[in-house]
Amino acid sequence: MSDNPQNNNFGNGSISRIASSFLHRKSDSAPASSSASTSTSSSFNRTLSVSPTSTASSLGNRSFGGAGTATPGAGTASTLATRQSGNAIASVMRKTSTPNRAQFTPSTYPGITNLAIASQKAGYDSVSARNPDIQPTTQDRLQVQSRTVSDMQYHRFAKYIEEQSGIVLGENKQYLVNSRLSALLLRFKVPTIDELINRAMQPNIYKDISSAVIDAMTTNETLWFRDTYPYLALKNIILPELARAGKIPVRIWSAACSSGQEPYSIAMIVQEQATNMVHVDPSQCQIIGTDISPEMLDRCRFAHYDNHALARGLSAERKAKFFKPTKDPNVMRVDDKIKQMVTFKQMNLLGSYSLLGRFDVIFCRNVLIYFSNEVKSQILNKFALCLNPGGYLILGSSESIQGLSDKYEMVRCNPGLAYRLKGSNPFSKH
Repeated sequence: MSDNPQNNNFGNGSISRIASSFLHRKSDSAPASSSASTSTSSSFNRTLSVSPTSTASSLGNRSFGGAGTATPGAGTASTLATRQSGNAIASVMRKTSTPNRAQFTPSTYPGITNLAIASQKAGYDSVSARNPDIQPTTQDRLQVQSRTVSDMQYHRFAKYIEEQSGIVLGENKQYLVNSRLSALLLRFKVPTIDELINRAMQPNIYKDISSAVIDAMTTNETLWFRDTYPYLALKNIILPELARAGKIPVRIWSAACSSGQEPYSIAMIVQEQATNMVHVDPSQCQIIGTDISPEMLDRCRFAHYDNHALARGLSAERKAKFFKPTKDPNVMRVDDKIKQMVTFKQMNLLGSYSLLGRFDVIFCRNVLIYFSNEVKSQILNKFALCLNPGGYLILGSSESIQGLSDKYEMVRCNPGLAYRLKGSNPFSKH
C-alpha cells in the first residue's frame, strides 16, 4: 500500500494512460498500470487527433480520463469504424450511423477484469464529454448529480470502511473518497457518491457495489523489489539460515500482495539464491500471496505485466531471465518456473489466519500504516501465532512495532531491519 495515502493530487496526464488507470496496486504509494497502456495510445491516435493541451485527471498515477479534439475531416462513420482496431480507446470512440452519436464497446483480452472495463468506460465518458461531435447514446449517458460525499455520509463511510478493512480515513479525507469512488458512479449508474455509499453499506443487497467500493478504497500500487534491502536480507541472511537448518518446506507469506509484484519478486530471489553453495531448493519453497481484492488476485494469477509496470524496479537482467514475451509486444508474462512457486488466496487481515498454517517469513510491507494502533497490534500478534520459531517478519521502511507488540526482537540486516519472533531460535545452533 502507499507510503503516503494522501498522495492523490489531481494533475496532468495523457490519454495513453486511460486504459491503465485502475489496474495498479499495493499499497506502495504510486498507483496504477494496465497491460493495455502503451499499445492503446498508438492505435487511438490513428482515430483521433489529440489537442496538445489535453489533460487527464489522475489520482496519484491513476488516470481518470483525458481530453481530446476530433480531427477535422475524420468524422465519417465508415472512416472511424475502419480505423479503429479493437483496442480499449479506439473501440469505445467508434461512431454509429446516427450523427453525433457514439456507443461504448469495451475491448476484451484474455484475463480482462470488470475493473479494467470500468476504466475503459471512464475514459470513454471523459473523452466524449469534451468532444461535441462524439456524444454518448442516450442508453450510455449518465447524468451524475454529485461527485462529492457529504460530511454526514463521509463519517458513516469512514466508520464502515474501518470495520470492513481496518483502513482509518481520519478527518478531512473527503477528497480521497471523492476521487476513488467517482468512476464507480458510471460503472453502476448511480447518480451520487452518497447514494453509492448507501448501497455499498448493504452488501446483502448490493454485493457487487460493496465489493467494488472496498476494492477502490484499498487498491493501490506496488513495484518489483521495492526498497531492495528486504530482498537482500532474504537472499543473504534469512534463506541461508533456513537452508543450514534443513528447513523443508520453506514457507513465505506475502500479505496484502496487491497485483503480485512482491510475491513474484520473492520467488525470483529464491531462484537466484539457488546458485549459492547453501541454498533453499525452489521446489521446496511455498510462497502464499493474499489480498482482500478478488480483482487484484485475478491479475496476480494472470501474471501479465505491461512495459510501464515492468520498468518499475525490475532490472533488464531479471526481465530477460524471469519473463516471457506475449502476442502483445508491450506486455510480458511471468515465467512458469516463477509462477508455479506462488499460490494466491483471498483474505482480509482483520479475519482469521488459522487456515494458512505456519510460515518462516512474513512480508507485510506498507500496510500497517493504514490501520489504527489497536488494529496494528492485533495483526502483529496474529502474525506471531503464524510464525515458526525463529521466523521473520518484514515490514515497510516507515513502519515499526514499537509499543504495539512485544513478541519480536529487532534484527539489523545492514542495510535495513527485520523482526524475528522471540524465543528459541533453531537457526542459531547451525
